[in-house]
Amino acid sequence: MKNYSFRINNIAFVRGCRFGRTVRVLLFGFLCVATGLFLTSCAAKGSRETYLKNISLLHISKVAIVASVSAPKVSYSRAEDNAALVLALLFVSPVLAVVGGPTEAAIRSSVDHGHAGEVKKHVDLSHFEETVVQSFMQALKKGDCFQTTEYLTDKSQNLRQLSAKGYDAVIRLSVREISLKRVAGDNVGLDAYVRGQMEYLSSGKIVWDREEYVMSPDLHSLDYYKENGLKELDSMLEKAGRNLAYDFVYLK
Repeated sequence: MKNYSFRINNIAFVRGCRFGRTVRVLLFGFLCVATGLFLTSCAAKGSRETYLKNISLLHISKVAIVASVSAPKVSYSRAEDNAALVLALLFVSPVLAVVGGPTEAAIRSSVDHGHAGEVKKHVDLSHFEETVVQSFMQALKKGDCFQTTEYLTDKSQNLRQLSAKGYDAVIRLSVREISLKRVAGDNVGLDAYVRGQMEYLSSGKIVWDREEYVMSPDLHSLDYYKENGLKELDSMLEKAGRNLAYDFVYLK
């Protein structure tokens, strides 16, 4: 009886060991797969931005610069209507002195009804394009990065047309988002995302693709931004343009 009991226990023990080994093998396999997926994910995130190399600017002497600014991203919930209005007015403020009350009323109505398309109709984006581009180009020229750097306001030209005009590459600067965000209580932060990209005209290869995030150094009330928002935003966009240009300047 004892021997039989021992044999039963022994068999159970062996089966338990085998089961344990199976679990360990499966667990190890799971960890390997999970680690692989994590590393792949990290690599994918890292590949979203392309940085310049020492050879990136070889044989590049004439560069065209094209800029764009997206319409403000605002929330039209009641709690943030005021923030949406301030941001919309911030965009139109360079021409507000000319158009006056009717434009403000139109924007206010658009914000109240949540029609983003209507807001876009009344905003002036060229001022912010100029701010980014001029800051970017000044830094490039000081760094003597290219023989010729020209800002093109005609955005309809394709790569073949630019190449026919003697350009070697095109640099695209885009302000893809500007937003006012409530942080705590009545405190509001202003931030922006500016992306830079350079493409060879001969091959269509993207050799530089990076995003710069800038934010107001201090938090303020909405009333502050009504008076000083344009100055704050200009300073932020100038900083973003310079920082992107430094990728070229300090490469040499």
